[in-house]
Amino acid sequence: MNILEKIQSNFDNFTPGERLVADYVIQCPIDAFRYSAEVLAERSRTSRSNVVRLCQKLGYSGFSEFKYEMNRYMNSPQAAAAIHSGADKETTGIPGSTFEKYISCFRSMAPLCLSPQFKEASDLIYQSKKTVIYGIYHSYFTAQQLAFRLNRCGMDAGAVNDASIMESYVEILSPEDTVVIISISGGKNYVEVLKAYKKKGVKTVLVTMTENSPSSRHAHTTVILPCITRQYHDTVLDDAPVFYFFVELLIDDISRHLPRSLF
Repeated sequence: MNILEKIQSNFDNFTPGERLVADYVIQCPIDAFRYSAEVLAERSRTSRSNVVRLCQKLGYSGFSEFKYEMNRYMNSPQAAAAIHSGADKETTGIPGSTFEKYISCFRSMAPLCLSPQFKEASDLIYQSKKTVIYGIYHSYFTAQQLAFRLNRCGMDAGAVNDASIMESYVEILSPEDTVVIISISGGKNYVEVLKAYKKKGVKTVLVTMTENSPSSRHAHTTVILPCITRQYHDTVLDDAPVFYFFVELLIDDISRHLPRSLF
């Protein structure tokens, strides 16, 4: 049972004030981890004590633990179906279509843009002297696209798809630089190179579609995207559009720091 389902199943156990919080969180789940308990109370037109009591009735020690769990859930692929399934049908009118599935997947990425992981990745790349993006096989196309879009923003970036070149960059890059690894699995084959960059002080960003991947604990920050091929495993959909959409979200966030003359 996810956190939103937990709130709904416990609704009858809440006091009137706690129900105001529950209603607001169900309608605006992003706000539950974007705001403080005080602001959440104000927006749901109740008191901070009602916010805290609701969290405790759900089994959390307090608002901080509740907020952490909400953030974790809202950045998971499973959040899409819980929040947007009804809206998708109203928007597309084509139940089960490829269009609907991609739109649903893209919508599920809305909370991602507000997550600390996304913001940290954006800031690291923006502040970086040079960004090297590593992707192998299919992921290399996304690496090329990100490098190209960063170049268009006037930033020094390049794409690499060779393991030996990535290893050689350990001796070339400095703590002023950032390495971005794009991988659906975030598998063990990236662990050693991530360790090497960490030892050198180079910042690393892992963009993956796998929670708790072997490489994630060795990256400076990890951004987890929804994996549409796992959500709809009986179709011939591809994950590339999800990666490309992420690139556009990232570039949009970075571009806010840049002079408009570059566009």
